[in-house]
Formats: sequence, C-alpha cells, structure tokens
Amino acid sequence: MARRIFKRTRDGLLRVTLYPPEAELLGMTARDMIEIVSEPPDGDIRDRLYPRAYLDPTEERAEQEFEALVRGDLVDSRRAALTAIVAGLEGATPNRRGLLELTLGPEDEAQWLTGVNDARLVIGTALDISEDDESAFTPDDPRFEYGVLYGWLTQLHHDLVTLLLDEIGESGSGDIDPDDL
Repeated sequence: MARRIFKRTRDGLLRVTLYPPEAELLGMTARDMIEIVSEPPDGDIRDRLYPRAYLDPTEERAEQEFEALVRGDLVDSRRAALTAIVAGLEGATPNRRGLLELTLGPEDEAQWLTGVNDARLVIGTALDISEDDESAFTPDDPRFEYGVLYGWLTQLHHDLVTLLLDEIGESGSGDIDPDDL
C-alpha cells in the first residue's frame, strides 16, 4: 500500500507527512523557485509562468498595460505560495516514526497547490516536457535527477488535487475526474 502524504484530520485540517529527505528536497526546491518566479529568465520559463495576454503582435501596447496591471500581483502570489511551503516545512515536527508532519489550513492548501504546481511548471519547461511526453529519463541522462524531481512533484500535486476533488465529490459540489485536469 502506498503511503499517503496528504490526509484530512478529524478537525478538517490537512496533515502532510514527509520523510525528512523529501521535506528537505521540497524546501530547497521551493526556495529556488522563489528566486525564479521573482525574476524568471527570458524565454520558455518566463513565458510558461507569465504567458502573454495578447498574442497578436499589434497589441503590444495592450500587453504592456496588462503586464503593468497584473504582473506584480502574480509574482507576489507565486512568491507567497512558495514561501508558505518553506515556512510550513520549517515548522514541521517529527512523529514517532521519524516522519515530518505539518498541518495545513484551507489557505495553506491553496498555497501548496500553487507552489507545487509552479515548481512543476518551471522544471517541466526546463526539461522540455510536454503533455505527450512520458518524461522518463535514463540514469545516464544528465536530466535524470530533475526528471525524478519533476515526477515526484507531479505525483505530489496529483495526490493533493485528487484528495480535494474527492472531497468536493463527497460534498455533492461536483463530480470532477482529477485525470481530466
């Protein structure tokens, strides 16, 4: 049976349980991503994190106005999400089995969804992974470790989305298949 990283507590909060190396890796990744989302390099990563609102090249002025209006808020919200992950991990306590546990409230859940997904987007874009790719790298591929990290972040995100969507389905608020996302 696979270990459940996310589990709802009786009081409605979300418990996250990670092995110490997982928590360390996630914390390092989130700290690195704070820098990247704040000042993304020009090119694919920037375009993936902050896509253009106006694709028509004749709308460059409208694009600049849009950027001026929303870019700061987008950067701030992404940075806040990643900072929340780091802060949560720093406050995690070991349980009797040595696993690190932290509890997330509803706002933290949204922050984790955003932060983990942003990390996936950056790493997947850097690896040039598309929706059609299997993203399986062999151990002799220089991208292997980042491919493993991407796969783990994808699974982490999927598990959290699945848990939240299952809860929506149980409450009668909708029947959404997480595989359709």
